[in-house]
Amino acid sequence: MGATGGTLSRLKQPEYTGENRCLPCTVVNTVIAGTVSLGLGVGLVSALGPVPGVASGAVVFGFCLGAIYFRGYLVPGTPELTKRYFPAWLLALFGKGPNHVERMEGDFDPERELMAVGALEECKQGEDLCLTDDFREEWYDEIERAETEGTGRDILMRLLGMEDRDIHFQEYGDAFRAVVDKEMIGKWESEAAFLADVGAAEALTERHSAWDALGLGEKSQLLNGLRLFIDRCPACGGTPEFETDTVKSCCSTHDVAAVSCADCEARLFESHV
Repeated sequence: MGATGGTLSRLKQPEYTGENRCLPCTVVNTVIAGTVSLGLGVGLVSALGPVPGVASGAVVFGFCLGAIYFRGYLVPGTPELTKRYFPAWLLALFGKGPNHVERMEGDFDPERELMAVGALEECKQGEDLCLTDDFREEWYDEIERAETEGTGRDILMRLLGMEDRDIHFQEYGDAFRAVVDKEMIGKWESEAAFLADVGAAEALTERHSAWDALGLGEKSQLLNGLRLFIDRCPACGGTPEFETDTVKSCCSTHDVAAVSCADCEARLFESHV
């Protein structure tokens, strides 16, 4: 039994199965498998009779499902086809499109909010925004404290007002996300990005008089926005750099704007462009 299980495991293609499984590909290939099996079964019923025909169709369908399970697809090239021809709105239905925790409502403006609480100010050149000196010091002190004390991921949930919810985390390499009742409430590109948000949330709790009254989406916008301005990596102390990149998944390819540490390559911010 163990040897059989090991042999079957070796048949799997990890790039297209497990956490990397492309749901649109699976659906498309299952529909193809059902159509082919049904057509074959109907043809064999006419030629061989009901029982052999139905049995043959069922065997073929089972074989096709096995191929989809172990390989991730039945028809070669399906992942590339979904990337090329599936629209973004359709991929989003399967959780493969750009994700947003919550859309901003009303006239909420993250930059205006961050300037109002003294976190951002106009740069000395006057052409952009920069962290204020006192907020930078406070933010980095909180990051260092969170890293030193090993506060864990639950502290950010408390700062986001989600401590009473049943939360679990899903890991994707260096990245991970928090999920409540099958709904994503937050995502981080790395542990360094998470530490940045913990430190920023702690600092903003003291500075923003209405922090507790803000919605989850508004808090996330403030924290994500601040990570654009971070100039010291929480993971290794290196210098983050702004860049554009192309991200490939099993189902899609898209361009992102990103902030990554030049020394340890920790991804601190990522947004679709």
